[in-house]
Amino acid sequence: MCAPQYALNEASERVIDYASDALEAMSDEIAMATNGYDQRGREIGVTDMQDTIERMNEAEEIVSRSQESQLLLARAARHLRAEIGAGDTHVGPLVDILVADIDGVKEHASYEHEKVGYLQQSIMPSLDVKQNQIVKVFTIITAVFLPPTLIATFYGMNFTVMPELAWEHGFLITTVLTFIAALIPLWYIKRKGWLR
Repeated sequence: MCAPQYALNEASERVIDYASDALEAMSDEIAMATNGYDQRGREIGVTDMQDTIERMNEAEEIVSRSQESQLLLARAARHLRAEIGAGDTHVGPLVDILVADIDGVKEHASYEHEKVGYLQQSIMPSLDVKQNQIVKVFTIITAVFLPPTLIATFYGMNFTVMPELAWEHGFLITTVLTFIAALIPLWYIKRKGWLR
């Protein structure tokens, strides 16, 4: 009767060790995502957000499976403990250690589950902030380059009736006007503090 109990105990310990190792690896990956970096140590950008969200969903699935397996192991270990009884001095202490290990891994899995849930909730505002930064950059680029582009295209047309084209310094004045048209929006944007 002791041989099946030893075998169950050994198999359960292997499952616990595997679950614990998987949770530790997941914990390292979650820690990197928490710091805003991916697996290669690069900062997470908007294009990486989809991969990050998928990794978080995979982490959630692994943690959920680990929690489920720990619950099943805890039930099996408690049934084994009831089957052995209090009088067994060989297998009883091993089963008690097994139950304690299962409970420890279960608590660790619960902690990682909460951590993944927090990251999943916090990743969306982070994505919104990054997208807003991109929109801000393109808005500034548009505001700075639209007036000079307008002036350059206006003077780039073949008008023969424009008196400035016949001036000796007409091209220089147009170039200076183009730079001024670019600097005024840039100055205004810096003054408003939008360029941070």
